[in-house]
Amino acid sequence: MLAGLPGSHKTRIVLNALVNMRTPTLAFSTDSDADTVASRLLAINTRTATSVTEEWLRTEPDKCKRLLAQYDFLTWCFRPDPSLDDVWLEAYAYHEREGRYPDQIVVDIASDIGHDTGDEWGSLRDLLRQSKVLARETGAHVLLVHHASDSERTKRPCPRRSDIHGKVAAIPELIVTCGLTQLGELHVACVKNRHAKADADANNHFPMTLDAETSFVSDYVNAPRGFQPGWGGEDGWE
Repeated sequence: MLAGLPGSHKTRIVLNALVNMRTPTLAFSTDSDADTVASRLLAINTRTATSVTEEWLRTEPDKCKRLLAQYDFLTWCFRPDPSLDDVWLEAYAYHEREGRYPDQIVVDIASDIGHDTGDEWGSLRDLLRQSKVLARETGAHVLLVHHASDSERTKRPCPRRSDIHGKVAAIPELIVTCGLTQLGELHVACVKNRHAKADADANNHFPMTLDAETSFVSDYVNAPRGFQPGWGGEDGWE
């Protein structure tokens, strides 16, 4: 699980991770539509501002098609309100089409899945339990992107394990939280790791390289020469 407050660049972190891993992935994007994801992938690929790549989608479709073809290992579902049944059906459809399950299944955002009963917390707990079953049945790595509670008591820059929305930290094997410092620098912390050390209180957090203008996230030590971490000029986008 990757968790953070609204505006903590969770989706950017995940997109860069998917690009770097280059592994067959089924991704549910409830929080971002197809154009938003496409413009960010184009920005990451070319180190061009998303304000420009958004325009490319309208003015240079052939160029965009050629560049986005590099990410054909990513299969997307952009329904804003998929149910748990939809998650399973998409996984089965992937298997029917590809002859195998994906290596990875991503849900961004977890709390948008399966509110048929009107009980958000019950649906969220069901998703966590079903994610474990999904991982075991398909053999896929399951990554859930989730919110942290937004209150004065929430720790910053990186929320604690106890700050995770809905108190659903018991099931995931690994939980990383993310957030921004007062200077706009992106930090991450491992608050749960079933197989190694972790810091539940997020006291041990470390910086990442962030250029929000081009949706680029990387290890801090691998920042381009002369690069200054920070917002990059796009307030309001995760």
